Amino acid sequence: MSASLTPEEVAIIIRARRLLKEKGLSPDTNVKVLCNEAGISRKTGYQWEKRLDQASQDESLQKELDNLKADHEKLKKAYDDVSWENEGRKLAWEIHEVDAMIAEKKSTMASHKKKKR
Repeated sequence: MSASLTPEEVAIIIRARRLLKEKGLSPDTNVKVLCNEAGISRKTGYQWEKRLDQASQDESLQKELDNLKADHEKLKKAYDDVSWENEGRKLAWEIHEVDAMIAEKKSTMASHKKKKR
């Protein structure tokens, strides 16, 4: 048996042992005995196990998709907030004629450099 079990695997094993105990079966019961007790073939038992595994994978994928959708909505809202703030800054920049002030500063700095030489 692998020494590195995930928390989910440990929980599944514990649940399985409890269920075996409740049904009066040995913890070492093999698949054939389990299927006989359920009144099904071993092949059907493995098909059920595969179907259950697929359903749990689908469920985990659906949860991941839901989380991604929620994150997407949060990011869209954050983008809208930042975009709105940026538009406000652009408007303030135009109102206060910052471009003209910068251009004026550059031209006066250039003329100061030429005079010093």
